[in-house]
Amino acid sequence: MELLMRSDRCRNRESGIVLLVTLVVLIVLTLGTIAIVRSMDTSNLISGNFAFKQAATHASDRGITDATNNLSTIVAADGGNADQANRYFSIRQASRDSLGVPTSINWANVQCRDEENNSCDPAVDNGKYRVQYYIERQCNANPVLNDLKSIKTNCDYEVTQTSPEQLAINYRIIVRVQGPRNASGMYEVMISGPASI
Repeated sequence: MELLMRSDRCRNRESGIVLLVTLVVLIVLTLGTIAIVRSMDTSNLISGNFAFKQAATHASDRGITDATNNLSTIVAADGGNADQANRYFSIRQASRDSLGVPTSINWANVQCRDEENNSCDPAVDNGKYRVQYYIERQCNANPVLNDLKSIKTNCDYEVTQTSPEQLAINYRIIVRVQGPRNASGMYEVMISGPASI
């Protein structure tokens, strides 16, 4: 009888240990599950933000294309030697912010187009990408446009033809894109364009 009582006591002790081990395992599994769920949420957030940033990069192509298409019209006025407010600098701007963008640009006044090429307000998040651009001619001073020496002295240029010599002046296109969920980006492209029209 005594042997029977001892085995009952051992079983009772074992049952308590099994319950304790089971609770510890359940707590570890719960913590692991929570960690996996949080990791997935973080991954989804990162993926979503990356997708918005990629879409903003694609939207910048619209600004680059529009600026390139409008460059000859802009340069036609005074051969490009006159600034056009909120659109074009005829000479390189000295004061720049930490991104290298001229501080004299007031983006609130620069024309804004959305992804469907409609006019938009750059300050209003309407769920679409808002594209703005500015063109900066890469000259330190306005050149005499029919004098190749003056262009070479004052501007960054490329030789487009050697005989007779013809030059193309370099232009910097600065594009700002704003989009949903505060996606934003600044993009820059250097192109060569007409020295004069």
